Amino acid sequence: MAQTGELAPLLEKLKSPKQDTNRVKLLNKIGDEYAYNDIKTARKYYLEGYELSKKLSFLRGIVRYFSSEGELLNLEGKYDQTLLLLREGVRLSIEKKDKMREGIMYENMGNTFALMPKLDSATTYYFKALPIFESFRDSIKTANVYNDLSSVFTQTDKQETALKYINQAISISRKFEDGFYLSHLINKEGILWKLKRRKEAETVNNQIIALANKLNDTIAMADALQNFCDHDVETQHSENLLKHATELAKLSPQLQSAERTSLADYWLSVAYYYNHNYATALNYIKKAVEKDEKLKNINHLQLYYIQYAKLLLVNNQDPILAEKYNNLADSLRNISLNNAIMKNTKELETKYETEKKEVALKQLSDENQYRKRLISLLIFSVFVLVGALIFFGLWIHNRNRIRKQEQILHEQKLRQLENEKRLLASRAVLQGQDEERSRLAKDLHDGLGGILSSVKYSFLTMKQSFILQEEHALAFEKSMNLLDSSLAELRRVSHNMMPESLVKLGIQDALRDYIHTISENISIKFTYQSFGLDTVLLENIYKTTIFRVIQELTTNVIRHSKATEAMVQVMIENNQINITIEDNGIGFDPKEVNKSKSMGILNLYHRIEYLKGKVDLQTKTNEGCSYYIEIPIQNI
Repeated sequence: MAQTGELAPLLEKLKSPKQDTNRVKLLNKIGDEYAYNDIKTARKYYLEGYELSKKLSFLRGIVRYFSSEGELLNLEGKYDQTLLLLREGVRLSIEKKDKMREGIMYENMGNTFALMPKLDSATTYYFKALPIFESFRDSIKTANVYNDLSSVFTQTDKQETALKYINQAISISRKFEDGFYLSHLINKEGILWKLKRRKEAETVNNQIIALANKLNDTIAMADALQNFCDHDVETQHSENLLKHATELAKLSPQLQSAERTSLADYWLSVAYYYNHNYATALNYIKKAVEKDEKLKNINHLQLYYIQYAKLLLVNNQDPILAEKYNNLADSLRNISLNNAIMKNTKELETKYETEKKEVALKQLSDENQYRKRLISLLIFSVFVLVGALIFFGLWIHNRNRIRKQEQILHEQKLRQLENEKRLLASRAVLQGQDEERSRLAKDLHDGLGGILSSVKYSFLTMKQSFILQEEHALAFEKSMNLLDSSLAELRRVSHNMMPESLVKLGIQDALRDYIHTISENISIKFTYQSFGLDTVLLENIYKTTIFRVIQELTTNVIRHSKATEAMVQVMIENNQINITIEDNGIGFDPKEVNKSKSMGILNLYHRIEYLKGKVDLQTKTNEGCSYYIEIPIQNI
């Protein structure tokens, strides 16, 4: 469903009193025009078309209603209701022996399961639809199913399989060189980048720009340039970053979008920052912030505030204002997180209500059988009770004789169990936190990120087939900007939750990479030293603890110390890990800090306490701060 800007002539045609299949098609087209702006009105036209289709016994109209209403329900997050409609569509299609409609229903069910996300079920229905479309030799539908399968395998981190299917889609859509082909190239570029095949990814991105030029698709061209900017930051190619950011800035006015213009200013700021032209970078980020504060784009503003604060910290220019913008970014992040939690809570409530109804139905079906068993159970219970009373009397008699001995043993066992439970609980909390961070980081980046990318380019694909009115085009562009910001935020959040370098490269390289990254982005000069870290094979819990301790304490140095120099040292000697973190900042009063420890500091102390380590804090006001941490290496 997509708007074409032809609403007025469609409504004029609707004045005809003729009740036939052409009227059904007209009602559906009008519903499509309202679908993304006014769901209530769209639903009204779809329903009218459905009622007329039933009167005319028009199967395609009935099935079309199931697809259209299903799309509206998907937009509202009511996936279970969508599946009920689509299953009815499958039943009718099979009954009427209409294989094409059946295949369309299967593909729609796959799309709904992918949104839920239930990727195994999505894959099953895509494979049901594929042979049907192939038997009809419908190349467009076949290519789109290959593209759908590629998206699913991308989300499940099976990138090679995803690449195989997207290549099959491209082999079909290449000859058309249309919006479908463009969306397939975009999907392939993302897969190649995840596979670290960067030269191939850049080649495909250049193809995207060339095709976008040919199709006059400035949105796709802008997105490809943003991809280049992302890649340049990741690969630290500052000169290429400035080139691509400049090209994006030249292109953005053609899109007639304030949000896109502010995004171009942001990328120019990032480019000049990495090229050490801090004054120019600061001017551009000020423009971006000013524009987006009027638009109230939360996701963009988070990104812009962080960049603004980073530039204010360069050469310690204005740390107080920088702290203000960091706090603003944190506040916006909390708003986004709360919205996500509310959405998840609503979905869980719906699931709970469904499960509760199923339990009630099962209880009703079991009620008669339960009543029949009740009398037999009561008779049996009497005999059991008499036997239990006799056994209980004998047990009491013996219990009194050995009570004192059992009491002593019981108390000893309780103390032992309490110690064991405390250790197990601490381990479970630590492991659970790290595993959940890693899982959430992966799910956000590969799951929700893949879905948002698929939604984005599905929108782009649909747009190619229609001509948008100016007001609708602006709304469409704003939606696309929100998707872009969501994807960028997902990447940043997933990296903060569990850095890839810790999993792939090991603790030594992860620490060196982390210190290098923060040293580039702030004015504090960090020195990193390590001794013996490569000579000892550490368990994951030690690696994670070392990384999280250094991450938390260096973050506090950056935020609060006002230091110009800091040192991080990790040493392993005589089966003991020694961590030292010192700075020449303003220090603080330990008594005041201990009264209200932050969540991060509390987690840090819990980790060290569980590993039987100890922390020595040395600090005074205006005399810097030193943390000395000792953790013995032992079998946990």
